[in-house]
Amino acid sequence: MTTATLAASSQDELLRSAGVVRQYAPPQGAREAAVAALMRGALRVSLRPFLGPPWPFAVQRAALAIGSSLMPQDGRAQVKADRIAHIPVERIVPRSAVRAPHAILYMHGGAFVAGSPRTHRSITRRLSALTGAEVLVPHYRLAPEHPFPAQIEDGVTVYRQLLADGYPADRIAIAGDSAGGHLTLMVTVALREAGLPLPAAMVMMSPAFSLQPLPNTTAYEREPRDPMIRQAWGQDVERALRVPHEHRWADPLQQDLRGLPPALLQVGEDEVLFDNATWYNEAATRAGSHSELEIYLKRWHVFQAHAGLMPSADQALARQAEFLQRCWRR
Repeated sequence: MTTATLAASSQDELLRSAGVVRQYAPPQGAREAAVAALMRGALRVSLRPFLGPPWPFAVQRAALAIGSSLMPQDGRAQVKADRIAHIPVERIVPRSAVRAPHAILYMHGGAFVAGSPRTHRSITRRLSALTGAEVLVPHYRLAPEHPFPAQIEDGVTVYRQLLADGYPADRIAIAGDSAGGHLTLMVTVALREAGLPLPAAMVMMSPAFSLQPLPNTTAYEREPRDPMIRQAWGQDVERALRVPHEHRWADPLQQDLRGLPPALLQVGEDEVLFDNATWYNEAATRAGSHSELEIYLKRWHVFQAHAGLMPSADQALARQAEFLQRCWRR
């Protein structure tokens, strides 16, 4: 493992050392190597075939829900159901906290057509326990029933609620995985456009900024190694979202990244979406925004969901907690 560390914790000093890249070794030790092989095989056989065509979205949603229900959850955090406007949400808080000092708006993955707060509890409950923060997870509207930009609008609505709950922006972060990584960026862009105070940090796991392969992509060579994602799924989702190409939020790759909060991106080496994470790290650095990219060798799409089973997944979430603590105001 090679690491680059930031000696200072102030945001000004963070911004002066942008473009950090770290690589983490493949699964280490007999136990984790065996669990990683088992998880890779299980994903390839029981989940990957059902995510995307020819299956209808109802089947895709059921497959993700069933698979995620088998993942362990962190008992140090508790889940409370709530509702914000029209949006069902989960408020996840450490059992030991009277009042969490920080908050995370978590945008779950699922390619905009599947997933829910429940499917991502293996990540969100552990993040709450590690950070001591309230993790607020909206069950944002899904396509195709609710096309773009409903998902971004719901994220903005829930962020406004965190402000109304008394969390100052410099004690809030936005995080997400896959499609939720896309939404992490675009909700932040929408907040800036609305003149709202921006969060202190963004965390994006395996972000899906583009549903089509990027120029000079490595997606084609990585697809056989990716145990979870098929490119045909992206094409299916694109039709479901019905994004007007002229909309100002249509393309994350065309957004102005100047002045955005510090970002941590984590990506597996063996995933189709690998280029999306490296694109942001390079583009944000050129724009003068702080970005850190962590590449986990021989890992796959959102491997952090296997926290509690794989030590490297636990480590990745602990790295997120460390990053957030550096960015949040005390």
